[in-house]
Amino acid sequence: MKSKILYFLGLFVLAFLISLPLILPYFKQGFFPTHDGEWAVVRLSDMYREIKDLQFPARFSGYLNFQYGYPLFNFAYPLPYYFGLIFVFLKMGFVGSIKILFSLSVIFSFISMYLLSSNFWKNKWAGLISGIFYLYVPYRIVDLYVRGSIGESLSFVLFPLILWGIKKIYESKDLKYFFATSAFFALLVATHNIMTVLFGLIIFLIVVASLLYKKFNFVFRLFGSLVFSMCLSAFFWIPAIFEKNLILLSKIPIADRNLYFVKPLDLIIPKWGYGTPTDPNGFGYQLGIPQLLALGFVILFFILKFKKESQRKVLSFLIISTLVISFLMFSASSLLWKLPLLSEINYPWTVLSILIFLVALIAGYLGKLGKKFTILAIILSLSAVVFVLPHAVPNYQVDRGDGFYVTNQATTTSSNELMPLWVKVFPLSAPSSKVVAKGNISNLKSKSNSISFNVSLEKNETVKINTIYYPGWEFKIDGTGTKINYNNKYGVMEINVPKGNHLVQGKLSETPLRMTADFISFAAVFTLIFYAIYSYFKKIK
Repeated sequence: MKSKILYFLGLFVLAFLISLPLILPYFKQGFFPTHDGEWAVVRLSDMYREIKDLQFPARFSGYLNFQYGYPLFNFAYPLPYYFGLIFVFLKMGFVGSIKILFSLSVIFSFISMYLLSSNFWKNKWAGLISGIFYLYVPYRIVDLYVRGSIGESLSFVLFPLILWGIKKIYESKDLKYFFATSAFFALLVATHNIMTVLFGLIIFLIVVASLLYKKFNFVFRLFGSLVFSMCLSAFFWIPAIFEKNLILLSKIPIADRNLYFVKPLDLIIPKWGYGTPTDPNGFGYQLGIPQLLALGFVILFFILKFKKESQRKVLSFLIISTLVISFLMFSASSLLWKLPLLSEINYPWTVLSILIFLVALIAGYLGKLGKKFTILAIILSLSAVVFVLPHAVPNYQVDRGDGFYVTNQATTTSSNELMPLWVKVFPLSAPSSKVVAKGNISNLKSKSNSISFNVSLEKNETVKINTIYYPGWEFKIDGTGTKINYNNKYGVMEINVPKGNHLVQGKLSETPLRMTADFISFAAVFTLIFYAIYSYFKKIK
């Protein structure tokens, strides 16, 4: 046990030192604007508010959208922000917590890739080579310093762990690998839904290849593991899918996919910018010249030594998967993007996230081919560092402080796509009062998931609560339920209150659908914990 602790401690130190040049800007005071990075800070601050209100799972923001609220975490991936709360509670601040998450995503993605590649190719040099290629690639720089996608950055940690788990399920019937793979994939589902769909392409190809080789028992075990992972993450994906018809995203796409297909030369020609790809100063779609050279050397060696290669099935699968998945970036694949799940993705270039994972893993193969190939691979990986590192800097630095983000009331979305369909006019400023009535309002208490107040009316009135309605909201007048009307241009809640003095109480509860999803996740988590405890005591015995 002590030797394992020392091993992982040493691996962490190695990962930190290799990652340090890439994440140095995160150690500076303040933050830097990216497409989504500052919104991540705003979302973390709102997650903090929702958890303080004892809203769990966090679903409805009561503060954002100019205090009118909207169902943010019912659709936006929540797990990075749950992790971020750990550092918030450790007094790291909201900006500091997001910066820590980005930094750890780099460090731990090296560790997970090192473990996968060294296990795959039975060679520690392979792990080092794959780890460096996995970090020092243009698209990782784009994620860190241009796009600022916290969910996607953390997904890079999970890709190698999931494939490692699948490999272990293939090699062993031990339930610990079954449950480990389920846990890793469930984490990915709640970390970034688009990355889940794209990594699912690899799993789909694994299943197809396994069926061709008649590995039915393995496919059955893998399928079971994935089903269990979907149970673990049901609290998020079930409402996100089955309630999507309630929001604007179900009617209009965020972007025109045809504008974002990649041309073959785009993978090679360097282009560095901080805007969107369609801007003159936009970021590029580079796969990395050193990475492409490493891939080319592996393919060439594989072709020449195919019959003698002991791992030809694994290597051929990885190469074919890389070529098949890369096809999705080009306009010729436009019909495939109309398939279920893929049709939800607007940017074909996000496939780069899966490609750099596959290419880095394939590049590690050079480390097991002997001294000359290992030296070649190290030279290429170091050239990747030299090629990428000058661009691992933000466009500019700002120091707005936590207060700026905590008080920001925007929707944190590009096109208000998470807004309920019944909202016809989007608010541009906060309401002058939370409750509007022709009477006296007192003892007003408002949270993200509840509101209560006393009202005194001289006649029957319609009382308006300036919070956008979403299924799950219920109101009671003096303990008796009442109907909610939201047929107004702002989609806010209105209730009819009789004259006199009354106590009005509103509460956001889980709908039957969400409650079922929560129960499925709770039962799955309980099963996972029970198995872990059982295995621990069995091992001691």
